[in-house]
Parts: sequence; C-alpha cells; structure tokens
Amino acid sequence: MDKKSFQLLEFLAGDARLSFNALARRVGLSPPAVAERVRRLEEDGVLLGYRVQLERNKIGLPISAFLRLSCSGAKFQAIRRLATELPEVLECHHITGDSCFLIKLVAPSVESLEGLIERFREHGEAESSVVLSTVTEQKSLIEAARNAL
Repeated sequence: MDKKSFQLLEFLAGDARLSFNALARRVGLSPPAVAERVRRLEEDGVLLGYRVQLERNKIGLPISAFLRLSCSGAKFQAIRRLATELPEVLECHHITGDSCFLIKLVAPSVESLEGLIERFREHGEAESSVVLSTVTEQKSLIEAARNAL
C-alpha cells in the first residue's frame, strides 16, 4: 500500500459517497486511475464495503451493553450461532482471559436487554455492563495502520 492508496482509504472512510472524480481531485490522480485503485483495494480485500452510520437513539435502540461470557467448549458453537442470528448483537469476539466471548449488544429497553442476556446465560456464565456514554466508536483504521508501518 502506497501513500495514494492510504489517502484514498482516508477520504472514503470520511465520506464513502465521494465520486471517483472528487477522489481524483483530492489525491491528485485521474478518475480512471482512482477507479482502478479502488477496484484493486476491493479485490485485495482491503476495502470490505461501504456502510451507513446510524444514530442508535433515533432508530429506537438507546441501550447498548457489553456482555462477557464464560462457557465450556461444548457450548462454543451454540454461542457463535446465537451471536450470528440475533440482530441485536453488533459484535462478538472470541477472547483470551477469564471470559470466552466479549459481545456488544443494543436494545430498545432494559427489559429487552435482560431478555438478550438471558438467551446467552443459557450457554454459560454472563457478566454485563451497560454503556453510560461513548467516548469514541467506529474509528477509522487508517491512522492506526499508518502508525503500524
């Protein structure tokens, strides 16, 4: 990945709706060159998709929480399946340490969150934390990638 590719990713991370013409002006390449680079980034699996960012409160999901789940190996696949099937699960990470999974949940109410937690408790020991406020969320990976080089 060269400097121009990082610049393209940075601009797309800020506004994925930018046209190839607008991107070309910002990075100093021709629109066909930008289109080719973006296509290559997609094919190489660097650029995985384009997403809409939503305000959870305004779409009826004001409650977010993290669930740490400890389980036996026999329950591992059942938890993965449940996490994949439930739309309220935003993220599910298999982790090291005392817990097996770290799961990010959203819910319309505390009662609904309680029901979600109970679904996971059927498969292991659960500890939950309700989010009071969020300092940062869904940061771009561009800066971290640049620092890693």
